[in-house]
Amino acid sequence: MEFTELADYPLPAGTVTEWVPVAHSAAWQFDDRPLSYNHQDHCERTDPTTPDTENSWIGAVFEVPLRFDEQALRTTLTRWTARHESFRTTAGAAVDDHGDLVITRYTCPAEDITIESTTIGPIHSKMRVHQHICDFFGTNLTPMHWPHCLVATVSDTDLTRADEAFLLIFGADHSVLDAYSMLLAVSEIQRIYRSVTLGDAPELPTVGSYLDYAVVDRGLGEQLHLDHPVVSTWRHYLNRCGGGFPLFPLSVTPRNPRPEARDHTDLHQSGLSSWVLSAEETDVLERRCRDLGHSIHTAALATLAATNAILTDEAEPLRFAMPMHTRHDAAHVHAMGWYVGIVPIEIDLSADEDLHDRLTHTATAVRAAKSLARYPYPRVARLLANASTPKFVVSYLDVRHVPDAAEWQGWNVRPLRSGERSDDEVYFWIARSPAGMAISARFPSNEVAAANVHRFINTFSAQLSSAATTEPTPSRSSSVLESR
Repeated sequence: MEFTELADYPLPAGTVTEWVPVAHSAAWQFDDRPLSYNHQDHCERTDPTTPDTENSWIGAVFEVPLRFDEQALRTTLTRWTARHESFRTTAGAAVDDHGDLVITRYTCPAEDITIESTTIGPIHSKMRVHQHICDFFGTNLTPMHWPHCLVATVSDTDLTRADEAFLLIFGADHSVLDAYSMLLAVSEIQRIYRSVTLGDAPELPTVGSYLDYAVVDRGLGEQLHLDHPVVSTWRHYLNRCGGGFPLFPLSVTPRNPRPEARDHTDLHQSGLSSWVLSAEETDVLERRCRDLGHSIHTAALATLAATNAILTDEAEPLRFAMPMHTRHDAAHVHAMGWYVGIVPIEIDLSADEDLHDRLTHTATAVRAAKSLARYPYPRVARLLANASTPKFVVSYLDVRHVPDAAEWQGWNVRPLRSGERSDDEVYFWIARSPAGMAISARFPSNEVAAANVHRFINTFSAQLSSAATTEPTPSRSSSVLESR
């Protein structure tokens, strides 16, 4: 599973249609359920006066292996929107008597929402298809303007099966979707569309509402105070990192930076995505990890730490922020929403240890931080008066058990993210899927960052590949994970 920008997907030429949820203003009702801390922070960081013409969004693109039927798709998207309350809520902002920004929630009943389609017409250039869809999402998706999820289709394409398949792309503001939701959405849209067109049962699990989860999230956040252990853990971690989030361990600063302020074009990030292990190699490595009492997730993080030790030749631990899911209630396992917390990870492999010790230390580091994911970091940041944001982020997802994951290759599924702008952020997404293990990244667009991120990922990939293909020996069971 490669997480990339839409530019990296081979879009076909064809008839582009936009699909937009619509509701009359009178249908919106004040909702006293609060926004989650992530949602509120996301809204507060959105400046409506910014000169940017493109907003940040996430989504997915995939083939629907059935004939394109406009009315069937309208029915599908109507049912999908009704199924998830997160698609039918929005935030409104106002300034109170004290000059403070107040953000409130409004919600629309499912029966008051319709799906309108606009056929753009045949577009014969693949590049123009890409640009149109990026503009459609980038100019319309924001946390403060509903709708927060949009769909585009490309039908009558030059695909091999154009008469019995079409392409569907959806984009959403992060306030209503997380990475797991993106993958769940692929299955749900496929199943509902198949049900509508063929009369099959959609076989969808019951879901709860992200809006109800937000109430729980606020309650957990309100338990925090300056002396709370969670806040203390974050305080000590940030202090060890110089008062803010840790940076990528290798330089991402250009050799000859321009003295003048950089514009938005300069800040646009580059990306890469590559497969690290095949399905067979991943299974072999997992068995070896299990034999030592650990998971392949732990091995991946331990390998990142070993890579850091090799490339920096320093005794400093590897530090990064790591997203973890907060879908702990069964009602929210399959719901659309932003069910993610971040935790501070610090992996110290400086001692002369064998593989078992390295895996144990890595697992201990993750276990110590895992419980912090339940507590919203934006609340912690407010208590600490710390405005820093994550700079080096590592995400790990095992998506093999997402519904219909085995069909993704046949459907040509690709999770998507919009382009981002930053001169110091580095994000890694490591994903275990039925096809094996892949790593995707985004990083500053300069020659130093590109060289160092590629070097880091190449070293990481070589180590994992060697661990999966080299037979362990009694005298050296650790192989490539022993960096010193």
